[in-house]
Amino acid sequence: MSEFKSSKLSRFLSVGTSLTKASAQLAVDMAKNKAQDLLDKNPEVRDMGLKIKASKEIIQTMGELKGAMMKLGQMISISEDMFLPKEITELFRDLQKNSPSMPTEEVKKMILENFKKSPEELFLEFDLKPVAAASIGQVHRARLHTGEVVAVKIQYPKIVNAIKYDFQNLHKIDKLVHLLYANKPNIDNMIAELKTSLLEECNYLHEMEQLQYFKEQYKDKFPMIVIPAVHPEFCSEQILTMEWVEGDSFEDSLHYTDEQKNFLGTSLYESYLYSLFELKRLHTDPQNGNYLFKPDKIIILDFGSTREFDHDFVVDYVGLLMALEEDRLDIYSQIAKKLDMFKADEEEEMLARHYRLIKDLYEPYTLPGTRPISDLNPFQLFKDFLKDINFKGRKSPRQEFLMLDRATFGLFAKLKGWRSEINWMEGRNKFRNSIENEVKFKYQF
Repeated sequence: MSEFKSSKLSRFLSVGTSLTKASAQLAVDMAKNKAQDLLDKNPEVRDMGLKIKASKEIIQTMGELKGAMMKLGQMISISEDMFLPKEITELFRDLQKNSPSMPTEEVKKMILENFKKSPEELFLEFDLKPVAAASIGQVHRARLHTGEVVAVKIQYPKIVNAIKYDFQNLHKIDKLVHLLYANKPNIDNMIAELKTSLLEECNYLHEMEQLQYFKEQYKDKFPMIVIPAVHPEFCSEQILTMEWVEGDSFEDSLHYTDEQKNFLGTSLYESYLYSLFELKRLHTDPQNGNYLFKPDKIIILDFGSTREFDHDFVVDYVGLLMALEEDRLDIYSQIAKKLDMFKADEEEEMLARHYRLIKDLYEPYTLPGTRPISDLNPFQLFKDFLKDINFKGRKSPRQEFLMLDRATFGLFAKLKGWRSEINWMEGRNKFRNSIENEVKFKYQF
């Protein structure tokens, strides 16, 4: 790995240079081929090739910078073809596999600083070559003196400062875009939420607590979900040591039998409902590199990103869902305004359009029986809807929605990939009933 860029200026220049280089090269290539479009039967195929070439430049920079920039790439990687062309999201999927790792000397230094021992002293065996390099840290295989094989996650040095600088740069870029595009949505709350989440991920003691919490909560209700045990005596804010577990990648799990994919899909869906409605706490980093699979097991490796939701927010969120199910536009509008999804004086026609859009997306999951996930592309539907919204003067939606939507979309993407046949209503009734009476009383259903 080249020297890690942790200063504000170096990271800002890296992103700016990468974007400028990619954009300029794309413009030149497109101009060169413009005349040929008249003769070419498939100019869009060539244009896609040029866009892929430009994307590679940006993705390489994301991998080198780690931190918030790489995390953004990982979030894009789970979108399949719902947001960007599939050829480009596949490049983002390779981001984690091909991201450069930190030098060996840095690895040794981090262990020595955290435990006052070298890797050779602390562990019976320690492989200095990482098995994975992610946005905040990298993972090494090791063996304890007691014989257990473990995964040791080591944080990149100065990554906390780098993330803080990324967000300072992001605000500057956001202001520039706002000058050029006055109708840009207000995303201040989203940026604040993502920053809080990423900095929380940098505290591995917090992740250790989340691993222990979810392992305890899931052990009886979801024995098919495997969460690695941690070894607290080998953990610090910058190093996390946990049980070594093995399984198949998500891409490999696509080749399981339909019965196996139905089982995994139902298990993942119901654990999501249980977490949101009963625990009011979600695992919110659903990128595929955080999961391994077996035909009868879901292995979740990373709990750095989790989100707790206060009771009132969950009640209101369930109120939105029940308003859709009961065809109550009046209640839906009331709650949507309360959660800053719309202005207090929003035009009724805009509210009704949004309501119909969400109802169309949600309706397949309110029908009895077993069926796969809907083929409707939410991004395309929202793209058309957002064209008509004037964002000037609007508040940013509640912060909770960023992580809730991230977790929900991660679930959606996996179930879409598996084509799992699921009894949506059965799962909903199993885990949401405990809160429905409160919602009915509050909003007079």
